[in-house]
Amino acid sequence: MKEGYRKLLVLTIVLLSAFLVVTGIRKISNTPGLLDFIKNSVSTDEEGGQAILAKDPPIAVDEIPMLQKLNAEYTKLTEAVMPSVVSLNTVGVEGKRVIDRFGRPVVQRSETTSQGSGVIVSYEGHVITNYHVIANKQKIQVITEGNHAYWAEIVGMDPMLDIAVLKINGKGKFKPLKFGDSDEVREGNIVLAFGNPFQIGKSVTNGVISARERSLSDQQGELLQSSAAVNPGYSGGPLVNTKGEIIGINSQIYTTDQKNPGFQGISFSIPSNIVKDTFEAIRERGRPVRGFLGVSMENLTPNKKLELSYGMSHGALIDRVGPDTPAEKAGLQHNDIVLEYNNKQVRDPSHLIGMVQRTKVGEKVPMTIWRDQRKVQITAEIKEYDSILASLSKDQEKIKDPMTILNAVGIDVYHLSQEERRKGYTGVKVQSIIAKSQAEGLLEKGDIITHMDNRPISQPDLFYRYLLNYAIKRPITLTVIKMNDNNVRKVTIQPLNQR
Repeated sequence: MKEGYRKLLVLTIVLLSAFLVVTGIRKISNTPGLLDFIKNSVSTDEEGGQAILAKDPPIAVDEIPMLQKLNAEYTKLTEAVMPSVVSLNTVGVEGKRVIDRFGRPVVQRSETTSQGSGVIVSYEGHVITNYHVIANKQKIQVITEGNHAYWAEIVGMDPMLDIAVLKINGKGKFKPLKFGDSDEVREGNIVLAFGNPFQIGKSVTNGVISARERSLSDQQGELLQSSAAVNPGYSGGPLVNTKGEIIGINSQIYTTDQKNPGFQGISFSIPSNIVKDTFEAIRERGRPVRGFLGVSMENLTPNKKLELSYGMSHGALIDRVGPDTPAEKAGLQHNDIVLEYNNKQVRDPSHLIGMVQRTKVGEKVPMTIWRDQRKVQITAEIKEYDSILASLSKDQEKIKDPMTILNAVGIDVYHLSQEERRKGYTGVKVQSIIAKSQAEGLLEKGDIITHMDNRPISQPDLFYRYLLNYAIKRPITLTVIKMNDNNVRKVTIQPLNQR
C-alpha cells in the first residue's frame, strides 16, 4: 500500500515539475498557456467585450460637394429613366432534326424561352427592342414598372438593323422616353445603359462613349461604342445621355468567348436617329423603308487601281448601273469609284450599301467620284428600294420573265441574323423553298449560301441579281453550309431555258 502511495507521489512531483518548466518557458517567450486559455474562455474583459464604431466619415461632405452632387444626380437620372425600361419574356418553338428509332430523319420541336429588354417610346405603349430578342417567338410578355405584365404584338421588324417595334396589348399609364439626337453624341460623353442582365431584374450601368460609327457587318456601320457594362439581357434596352434621352439601343457586346459571352469593356448600340427613322417607317407602313441607288459594285483590286490610276485604298468601284435608277439619273458610270457619300468617306462597297439603305427616301445626296484620274461631284436623289429586280442592269432587259426564273429556281433568301454573324458565318440564309422547283430536294430552310460560282454573296439582292444574270445561260454552283450538320457542300442549279 505504501509502495502505491510512493509511486503516486513521485508521478505527481514529475508532472508538477514538468508543468512549472513549461509555464516558465511560455512566460519567457510570451506564449499564452493553459491558464490564459481558461481565463479568456470564462471571462470577458473590457477589450474583448466592447466594439466602438466610427461615428464620422473619413472625409466631410462639404469637402466633396461636386462628388456628392454628381452622386445625387446619377440617382435622380436613374429614377427618371427606369419606369420607361421594360423586361421581355419570350416563348418560341424550335425544330431540331433527329433520327427516330426506325432510322428516319424527323424534326423534333421543343419550346424555347428567352429574355431581353426594351424601352417604351410612346404613351400608347410602343416598345423598341432588338430583332434578335423576339425573332421566331410566338409569345412576347412585357414586364413594366411595378411588375405589371402585358402581352405584346409585333408591329414590324428590321432584321438587317436588328430593330423590332412592339405594341403592348393593354391600357396603362405608360411613360415613354424621348429620342435624343445621336448625331450630337461625341467621344467621352457620359452614358447610362439600362436592361435586365441574366434575368436578375432591371439594372443600370454607366460609362462613356468610346467611339462612333463602328462597323460590325455590312448592314450596321454606324454603331456607337461605349464602356458601359452591357451583359446578356441588356439587348434592346436604352443607352441614354445625361438628360435621360435615348441616344442608342443596346445591341451587341464584344467577346472572345461566344459560348459564355460577358462584358469585356466594349459594347455597341444602334444610334437613336437610325432607330427613330426605322420606328416611324414601321409604324406608318408596317415595314422598314430602304434607300436605293441602283448599282452593282466590286472591291478595288490592285490591278483595277492600276488600270484606273487610283492610288488610295478606300472607295467603292461601280461595276454596272441599272436603267432608270437614281444612279443613272445622277450620271454614275461603269468604273467610277465612289469616294464620298453625303460628305462621308466610303470605305468599301459594303459601307456604301449600308449608307444608301439608311438614307431617307427623296433625299438628295452629294457624292464625290473618281473618274478619268480626277474627282467629280454629282448629286443623287435616293429612291425607295421596292424590288429585288430594281437594280437590274440594261443587259438584263433581255430576260422575258424574271419572276418566272426566280420561281423556277425556287429559293427565297434573307439576311443572316446578328448571332449568326457573330459566330463567323457570312452569306445569305434560305428562308423557304418553292415546291416543285429546282431547289426542292437540294436545299432546305435554314441553309446558308456563302458563294455563287466561288464568288462571295453577302446580301439577298446580290444573290437574286446573280441568279437572274446567269440562271438562263449556264449552271450555277452554290456553296452551302447545311445547318443540320454544319457541313459545307456544293449544289448546282441547272440552266433554265427562258429565252
